[in-house]
Amino acid sequence: MADGVQANPKVFRKKVLVRHPSGWMGPSLRTSSPWRTSRSSLGMKFFTMVILAGSVLPEACSSLLNLKSMVEAITGRSAILSFVGYGCYCGLGGHGLPMDEVDWCCHAHDCCYQKLFDLGCHPYVDHYEHAIENNTSVVCSELNETECDKQTCECDKSVVLCLRNQTYNEKHRNYLNIYCQGPMPNCSIYEPPPGEVARRHFSPAPPTPP
Repeated sequence: MADGVQANPKVFRKKVLVRHPSGWMGPSLRTSSPWRTSRSSLGMKFFTMVILAGSVLPEACSSLLNLKSMVEAITGRSAILSFVGYGCYCGLGGHGLPMDEVDWCCHAHDCCYQKLFDLGCHPYVDHYEHAIENNTSVVCSELNETECDKQTCECDKSVVLCLRNQTYNEKHRNYLNIYCQGPMPNCSIYEPPPGEVARRHFSPAPPTPP
């Protein structure tokens, strides 16, 4: 190189290539894209997200308020204060073994929504008609036109009836997910549908004789 001429470091910088399963790439491409989220992670916490969305969206988005209104009418509890943050699956996160029967209801609902997403439905926005009778039962209307609308209503109906039949444990309210341990149950356990599994396995115990 001639005297008095400075080397441009950008020109002479050696490019480092990194071996990648799909070929060689530069260092700028090594970081995973933030959009490359696993499908399974998208499938969890629908119960929480729908309730939170329903608490802030206007009445025009009444389909997102359906689950919230169902929970509060059937259980007599605040959907936000009582169930968002309960156990390992009614709050943010979603891993480990469910803490109790209430937590299993939320896990089942997550799986129910995941199945709808896999079928191409959009349970957050699929509007459906329903009625709550005497604050004890939910009836999904025959006016629901699409299969997605019908199944979304059934998912929400199943979880609120499941929650109604369980014992609420204050110790699991506002539970920190970092304490959730054990393997995450696979959604394949919910065959037959989650509502039937919940009723079969988690029906309230008969009262203790005096």
